[in-house]
Amino acid sequence: MNPLIFTLKIQPEFILDVAQLTPDNLAGLNKTEIKSLKLPYGKNMVPLDTLFSVTGTDSNNIQINRSCEKLVAVGRYMTHGTINVNGNVGKILGSYLHGGTITINGNAGSWVGNNMSGGRIDINGNAGDHVGAGKPGDTFGMTDGIIKITGSAGDRVGDRMRRGMIIIYGKAGDYCGSRMHAGTIIVLDKAGKNSGAGMRRGTIILAKKPSHIAATFKSNGNLKIQFLRLLFTQLSNMGNEFSIFKEFGPEAHRLSGDLARNGKGEILILHTLNLRN
Repeated sequence: MNPLIFTLKIQPEFILDVAQLTPDNLAGLNKTEIKSLKLPYGKNMVPLDTLFSVTGTDSNNIQINRSCEKLVAVGRYMTHGTINVNGNVGKILGSYLHGGTITINGNAGSWVGNNMSGGRIDINGNAGDHVGAGKPGDTFGMTDGIIKITGSAGDRVGDRMRRGMIIIYGKAGDYCGSRMHAGTIIVLDKAGKNSGAGMRRGTIILAKKPSHIAATFKSNGNLKIQFLRLLFTQLSNMGNEFSIFKEFGPEAHRLSGDLARNGKGEILILHTLNLRN
């Protein structure tokens, strides 16, 4: 079957909530029923057909074309299937994601993967602040799943993260991994100030030494960590997009902390010589 394709017909002036456009919500609906759905647009509920042209039939494989940063809540509460977006998206991409895969061929706003508990989000561009983080009042951030960002991300990546993995091929902002409870964050370019501030457990892996590390982290020296060997092997076996991890070895400078909490988290700064030429 052909993917169910939504092509934006207008340049939105207001925020457009597209949380309804998931395989879960559209399963069993015919094209007429889909076109008659109403979406929150600004302060109004607007028929989908006035905003998008609709082609294709496979509601388990959704594609959104001509997207822009006004589109928010893409993939909210999704449990299965795929959503592929061509263009940028706004805030809370993949919030409460339980399963399936969301791919963004563009940039994403803040709060990517907020409260996600499974599935995968791929962003072939940059992301804003609070990737995988919990919103104010949330006990935790993401509790499972994978977020992969080929560009850079903003501040407080993985704040209060409980489980799962975030992989950033570009840079991360300040307070990366702040208040982490568990999980793994990998940054292959520079991270900003105060990585791991307030973390309880979990692992932050940095390919480059950050400009500043808080005094509440204790150096454990240069170590050969077999966990890294297993992790990089597992990642490299997941597909060509992770092939860079074949080049990394298990050697890293380990820092334990945050000692102002219980000191059971860790920051691993990979040796530059791990990357084979």
